Amino acid sequence: GGKGGSLGELQRAGVAVPPGFVVRTGAFERFMTELERVAPVRMPVADLDPQDLDAITACSTALRGRIEQADLPQDVAAEITSAHAALCAGAPEAAVAVRSSATTEDAGDASFAGLQDTYLWIKGADQVLGMVRSCWASLYSVESITYRRSRGFEEHDVAMAVVVQTMVDARSAGVMFTRSPVTGDRSVIAIEGAWGLGSSVVGGEVTPDRWVIGEISGEITVGERSEKTIAH
Repeated sequence: GGKGGSLGELQRAGVAVPPGFVVRTGAFERFMTELERVAPVRMPVADLDPQDLDAITACSTALRGRIEQADLPQDVAAEITSAHAALCAGAPEAAVAVRSSATTEDAGDASFAGLQDTYLWIKGADQVLGMVRSCWASLYSVESITYRRSRGFEEHDVAMAVVVQTMVDARSAGVMFTRSPVTGDRSVIAIEGAWGLGSSVVGGEVTPDRWVIGEISGEITVGERSEKTIAH
């Protein structure tokens, strides 16, 4: 998936990435194959009209329920449990983040940012297994289905990996853009941040502080501080 691949590149580049592991798309495909032995999943989505919100909502509700309630293949569950035990060695109740990482994320002509789910402060292997299924299920959220159908993505090309990382108990957090998110200017870096976890920023629950910095000069051309009344 896009998020997992990018985190791997950052780690190889020497950036301090919180340790973790990735449940790769092969596990998702195994799970989906078992699910589709009972009833199709991808075909009903591929037949949806992107303008028919009622039909999309009904399909999304049904598919998410099936995915979240289905059992994981035993070997997949065992591998995830083993990887989680290794990650949390000596502290089995250590908190982790369970993050969606779809194969379609950050495509050249599309962005699925925020359309699939991430779960923070998850404790214990059983909760992690449940949240992996919830991440897979979020591939069939109303927003994600609608976006895929409107952009003409083929359903058989879409899959979901899941990143599991140790939580950072952040004093403050946010998002950095390596170009202006407003103008696309590549000569600047834009940073938005707030107190606590970054989920308040990406979820739009707080107006973050904002800086725009020259990539070469390091000059701060914009420095806006907001009244931040919410922290996660």
